[in-house]
Amino acid sequence: MNVLYAASEAVPFVKTGGLADVVGALHEGMSRLGHETSLFIPRYSAISTGDSCEKVLQGMKVTMGDRTYYCDVFSLDGTFMVGNDYFFGRRGIYGEDGAEYPDNAERFAFFSLAVLRAANALDIRPDVMHLHDWQTGLIPFYAREHAMMPRVSSVFTIHNIGYPGAFPATVLGRVGIEEKYFHMDRLEFYGKVSYLKAGIVYADRVTTVSPSYRDEILHTDLGFGFSGLLAHRGIDGIMNGIDYSEWDPSTDPSLPENYDADRPDGKAACKKALCGELGIRKAGLPLVGSVGRITVQKGYDIVAEAMDAMAKLGVNTVILGTGDPEIERELARAATRHAGVAVFVRRFDEDLARRIYAASDIFLMPSRYEPCGISQMIAMRYGAVPVVRWSGGLKDTVRDFNTADRDGTGFGFRNADPESMTECIKRVLCVFTMEDEWKRVMVNAMKARFSWDKTVAGYMKIYSDLAGEA
Repeated sequence: MNVLYAASEAVPFVKTGGLADVVGALHEGMSRLGHETSLFIPRYSAISTGDSCEKVLQGMKVTMGDRTYYCDVFSLDGTFMVGNDYFFGRRGIYGEDGAEYPDNAERFAFFSLAVLRAANALDIRPDVMHLHDWQTGLIPFYAREHAMMPRVSSVFTIHNIGYPGAFPATVLGRVGIEEKYFHMDRLEFYGKVSYLKAGIVYADRVTTVSPSYRDEILHTDLGFGFSGLLAHRGIDGIMNGIDYSEWDPSTDPSLPENYDADRPDGKAACKKALCGELGIRKAGLPLVGSVGRITVQKGYDIVAEAMDAMAKLGVNTVILGTGDPEIERELARAATRHAGVAVFVRRFDEDLARRIYAASDIFLMPSRYEPCGISQMIAMRYGAVPVVRWSGGLKDTVRDFNTADRDGTGFGFRNADPESMTECIKRVLCVFTMEDEWKRVMVNAMKARFSWDKTVAGYMKIYSDLAGEA
């Protein structure tokens, strides 16, 4: 099998969220099974590869509408990076200081065209193209309607349908798309052009990242206007996983002391060290940690509103992330009010994130909706018991714990409000006071497994079906 992947980010090169983990793991997992794979991402200025990249194409011409652009393509270990300083030589990935770049429509249309031109120029002949989120939604459109790779089957994965890649219709001419495609059966979406819709309409198969999220976007308002189209096209829900060799508290060099489910004592040392590092005064209190994008979708406005109540419950709180400036300000103000008990760190810092996973007794994910979520899987691996709002992949990966049925791996609540979340935390703290019960739920969480092998097998079945139909 020969599979071409394209995405706006992928580990180990660039990451703003779980999309990067998924794409990198799929690329590596398929390669490990002996398949030919190529991965295309933009070459952002944030990507540092030193002298290890090979320039395989120089000055490749890409025409969009009445404009012509040029790019170089670099290669490293099966990953191809499309370089153009005008579009990708910027400080941010999608935007800066909380604002999206106003030309994202052009940036990712250019990337989509460049992927197809580069694949043809390099004589990459995939059986299947696997494309991810709205940033690559135009690839199957260009492949078919511009005859750039018309006979290659494609899979389009929706990681978050709340981001439709919708732009004013005036972008059509600038990205080389004729007005005849601006109608409801093609790219038009409530008066705009949607790159996500292009992927849904033109790909041969559509998937999303968990079974429960599939059901939610088909049958609730979480479909954001796409439910009817997806019901018509069909969509598969394939659960994401994590790389258990990458996320392993027994070997993680970021931690002050390593531990595992059979020898969990080192977790206490990690907690003590983090509290000292961040100025938390009473390290013996339960520590609630959270790592993520600071957005309404992720429920951080709920966390900000609940911080006073959480302090009264007698817990320490550590939050790491960036996102919505207003929610950031509310979290910062709450942390100031409860100095020595609550800490908000406004940045992306993977080493610190790992130390938070390892130090936390409780890991908080109150998402209003969560397509899959990877943080809860990592938290469980590190013995940080997840507290989640029952949504999407969180429902598929966390089992509610109670003292009658002791097989659970975490705790959950239904309503997206501060009161429901704090009531759930009260329930958690009751179990925390029972040493044997807490050890049981923590070890259950650490032994839970969401392996990429199963995820890769699910996609491999789709690739094989499409290759057989070609």
